[in-house]
Amino acid sequence: MSTAHASVKDNGGNPSAAGATADAAARMLLEVHDLRSGYGRIPVLHGVSLRLHEGEALGIVGHNGMGKTTLLKTIVGLLPAIGGRIELDGADVTREPAHMRSRRGLAYVPQGRGILPGLSTLDNLRLAWTGDAHESEQEAIDRCLSLFPRLTPLLDRRGGALSGGEQQILAIARALIPNPWIVLLDEPSEGVQPSIVHEIGQLLSRLREDAKLAIVIVEQNLDLVLDVATQIAVLERGRVQREFNANEMGAGSALVEALGLGSVRVTRGIPAMRSPKPTAQVPHSSVSPLTAPAPHPVSSTAPPHVDSVPKSKPPTGASVPQAGAPMSRVKRPTHDQMKEIVTSLHMSMSDGEIAEYMEVMEGTMQAYDRLQQLPDNLPPVRYPRTPGHRPGAAENPLNAWAVKSEVRGAPYGPLAGKRVVLKDNICLAGVPMMNGASTLEGYVPDVDATVATRILDAGGTIVGKAHCEYFCLSGGSHTSACGPVHNPYKHGYSAGGSSSGCGALVGAGEVEMAMGGDQGGSIRMPSCWSGCYGMKPTHGLVPYTGVMPIEATIDHTGPMTATVADNALLLEVVAGADGLDPRQYDVRVDKYTAALGRGVAGMRIAVITESFGHAVSEPDVDQKVRQGAERLRALGAIVEEVSIPMHLDGIVIWSAIALEGLQMQMMHGNGMGFNWKGMYTTSLLDAHANWRARANELSRTLKISMLIGEYFVRHYRGHFYAKAQNLSRALRQAYDDVLNRYDLLLMPTLPLKATPLPDQNAPLALYCQRGFEMLPNTSPFDVTGHPAMSIPCGMSQGLPIGLMLTGKHYNESTIYRAAHAFEQLGDWRTF
Repeated sequence: MSTAHASVKDNGGNPSAAGATADAAARMLLEVHDLRSGYGRIPVLHGVSLRLHEGEALGIVGHNGMGKTTLLKTIVGLLPAIGGRIELDGADVTREPAHMRSRRGLAYVPQGRGILPGLSTLDNLRLAWTGDAHESEQEAIDRCLSLFPRLTPLLDRRGGALSGGEQQILAIARALIPNPWIVLLDEPSEGVQPSIVHEIGQLLSRLREDAKLAIVIVEQNLDLVLDVATQIAVLERGRVQREFNANEMGAGSALVEALGLGSVRVTRGIPAMRSPKPTAQVPHSSVSPLTAPAPHPVSSTAPPHVDSVPKSKPPTGASVPQAGAPMSRVKRPTHDQMKEIVTSLHMSMSDGEIAEYMEVMEGTMQAYDRLQQLPDNLPPVRYPRTPGHRPGAAENPLNAWAVKSEVRGAPYGPLAGKRVVLKDNICLAGVPMMNGASTLEGYVPDVDATVATRILDAGGTIVGKAHCEYFCLSGGSHTSACGPVHNPYKHGYSAGGSSSGCGALVGAGEVEMAMGGDQGGSIRMPSCWSGCYGMKPTHGLVPYTGVMPIEATIDHTGPMTATVADNALLLEVVAGADGLDPRQYDVRVDKYTAALGRGVAGMRIAVITESFGHAVSEPDVDQKVRQGAERLRALGAIVEEVSIPMHLDGIVIWSAIALEGLQMQMMHGNGMGFNWKGMYTTSLLDAHANWRARANELSRTLKISMLIGEYFVRHYRGHFYAKAQNLSRALRQAYDDVLNRYDLLLMPTLPLKATPLPDQNAPLALYCQRGFEMLPNTSPFDVTGHPAMSIPCGMSQGLPIGLMLTGKHYNESTIYRAAHAFEQLGDWRTF
């Protein structure tokens, strides 16, 4: 009978003999019972059970595609459990989100390391520290540097410039910063030279023995598994098939026999016999990682040393890798995987044909091996920052803040002294980003969006991220996974979406400036209902690089501000080509602040007949907007009513482009899609792909959009998307024909005032109505790309009303000229 603590259970949940004698001697930190999980409708785990005590390490080995990574992701909370139970330190965490499991003392080092390549080694470590830790940030960093001294001379070096082994050490050090009780590691030897693999193994073994750290390691390098693990489980097709006590002699040979030599990776020869590793008995403890003054998995007072760890040599005849040269390989497809692909491509092949094709593929697979080894080419992250915190209800009464942080920009510049919040679909390296979606929770960008960099370069301070709607698919503010955002003028009413948090924070006066996003009106709608100024610029004027896309031909990002002057200033800073965004073509920028104060005398403004009197239009809204037009007439503008019949078809054209387009790019294309040159945010692509495993969590407004889009793509071949894109040219021409005679178009931003927030359990029809009913005037200009700005023009029943001005492409200055003149008339709340 083994003396190892770790025990794996059979599918019936009964503990194996291994570890039975030690169960009572050490504290059980992790228990998994009959765990089932998978990706969408595809089951992967079929009833895995295991227990892990402090000071134990479980090695999980097996062929590719057998469920090893799925097991780790489910334990850590990145994949939902379909069945079974997960307990951490006696608490059932099966339904808890990943960040709560982390706070309970669970750390995770994903395959591919998961560092932030654009940040320095020091900043990578700093961003792993949490404010609720029982040691200061510097104490945590010093503790981990004492464990990993080779990181000390690398503190100023960018993570992307480190070797594969140095990156892996940094990833493990990041995981240990919060002083966890349990660490899950996924393929830590991948792309790492042998001497560092051995060093990592020795250190993990010492942490397990001396500091009682519990470890679960998924690995194909059997040397590393045998160095670290006390118990080994072979996972096949989502089930534990065999178990080994790593302390017994001959364990290495038994594993090789069980797996086959071709399925494992080694850094040195597999010995036939191993000396048993001692397993220390530790007294039971009931201290919680959330309350303990000094949690004991990693000791900060007497850390294990790694300086004297011997460096092993490669096997005789093996090529010695260059220092820092990655050695990673992409996973080869299994026969079953390739058979499934053949079927999905409507082909018929025999098993022999498939095997022959797989053999011929190997040369191309090696090209992908090399691609995996090359570092990504991403813009540098230049300004230090902290991950910030999610504010509680007391400091977030509107539920508008997603994260409060502070990233200070250059010491001087046009935005010096200005505070800017970003919509939570805009990447800010090191700061968590959800885009309103539970399926993206836990994602931390590794790049700054171009607009974020430009704000910081201009001296601005980014003060955090604002909540937005679930993947931005709502004009109301009720669909975020983090709860509804409230109107700053009337609690319980919609703030407008999808840049809901931005509108609420600016409208409430908590920040002066925000950057929103707009695919159907999502800058202008919350600006209208929350009472601020929101500009959707000309399509492509502001680079969308580093912002989560929906559909490239309608993606816009732009400023939302408390004043027209701030709006023009912020657009001046963020506008212009960056060479990374395919949406940008023939970009023309202007000195927008120069338009302020020039008045509207002689300006020709067309009031569009078809923008009034929609089925959802409210008389008081139409009246306030017409009064706004008269105020501009009184300032000297020539104001005339003009008919554009095709305006009523604008939302029809938009619907096919938005719904089919979002399904192909944002959902099937994992946000990035294909067939364009520019910067792909690969970390976001990888994280967002997880939506398939949690599709039931998607918002109802997104689900109905996906269902419609998927139906028309599947059954009409994308015909209506293509036809709508063709008609978009005619729609643009219809507006341009009027803009050839007039300087601006004027209409209500939204045909109705802010509506009550629907209950989360409201009938589907009402829930979706509150998400899309307000789109008829805003969405056409996302299709045509014209610049359009919402300006507050009055109040009714305690709620703001917005007036929208639209101009020629790249003629934002004319809009600012009229908007500023209107603003100077006085407090719009009194109109």
